[in-house]
Amino acid sequence: MFRLKALALVAALATTPAFAQQKSPDPATTGPDIVVTGMTLKDAKAALAACIARQCPPDKDIDATLAVAETQFVAGDYAGARATMLKSLGRNRRYGKTYPVPVSDLLRANSRVAAHLGEQNAYFGGALDVLSALKAGLPADDQRVLGAQVELGDAYAKTGRLDAAVEMYRKIARRAHDLHLPTVQGYALLRVVMVYAATSQIRDDSNYTAAIGAANTLIGNADPALAPFAQAARLLKLKLGIRRGDQAAVDRLIAEYRVGKSTTPVLLYAPKIELGDRGIRSDQGGETLNRILLDTVDNQWVDVGFEVQPDGKVAELEVLRKSEKLSGDWVKPILTAISGRRYAPLAANSAGAFRVERYTFTAPWTTVTGTRLRVRAPVPQIEAVDLSRDPVAPPSKTGAS
Repeated sequence: MFRLKALALVAALATTPAFAQQKSPDPATTGPDIVVTGMTLKDAKAALAACIARQCPPDKDIDATLAVAETQFVAGDYAGARATMLKSLGRNRRYGKTYPVPVSDLLRANSRVAAHLGEQNAYFGGALDVLSALKAGLPADDQRVLGAQVELGDAYAKTGRLDAAVEMYRKIARRAHDLHLPTVQGYALLRVVMVYAATSQIRDDSNYTAAIGAANTLIGNADPALAPFAQAARLLKLKLGIRRGDQAAVDRLIAEYRVGKSTTPVLLYAPKIELGDRGIRSDQGGETLNRILLDTVDNQWVDVGFEVQPDGKVAELEVLRKSEKLSGDWVKPILTAISGRRYAPLAANSAGAFRVERYTFTAPWTTVTGTRLRVRAPVPQIEAVDLSRDPVAPPSKTGAS
């Protein structure tokens, strides 16, 4: 089964994993998994239709809906995937109190697909809806409710409301501490470090200082239950050193992590995807040319495959699939960034691991022109999800398209 992980662009944030899964966090790729079945779209649609016809319970309806929507998404039909989920929400949203988790799963998936379509308001609204659904059917101190609050903080960060995100993370951390939920507390504190670390590249040096301070606070926490998060904070500090020009920090990062036992790659360092001057035109003001989108963002996606070698370096990088109307020069910077990644060393007997990631070139919808007519914002962005199979094996070269 495929495992999709939302990779937020700003602050390398993704939505929070199920906290019941007490696993160590990876600050670059942490996120909940959306399971995609391997059935064909025709079979998935037939199963959903049969479920609706027999008036199956809401959780079964939602499972069948997600099977269809996720198959559509992988095939590149983002609008179809979202339409499928919106219809299901029309049938099942009212069951949030009795089926809070399935309904929240559906809301979350709809929110993520909305982000790939450039629907930032729907993405952010979806994060609010996820929290509301869980609150309707679960106690306020349930860790899944707090997890949804962390997701909302992620949505704040991804949509540029960084101060609100940090404030929310810190509030959640205090509440989780009082409730003796160290995993939730650790994720919230780590998110503060991640926001400041990521934005230290686009804001002044105060964010770099704030990132170091937040990391040191987490590292200095004596609670053994927070040890995995303290380790992640140490890794982020080393990444900040790399950004400051200390290239030897990459090797120190590898040495610090000391994995060498896993067959599943853990991302330690990822260069920023550089899209040239696309991100600065809208700040120049004046000319209309700086206020309109010059790139094509409709139906723009690629699936990139690559091998993570036992030493953690990337090899065999290639585009496996692409949208029919692919245009522009936005793919090359992605390939360049992926080629510079470093993963934790794999197990000594590992032959490497093959990964597949979906990248979508999109732009938020806006009314920046001053009218009610929606247009795309002038600065495009990239959304990504992990489509890798775990455990994984390289596909045949002849099978790529």
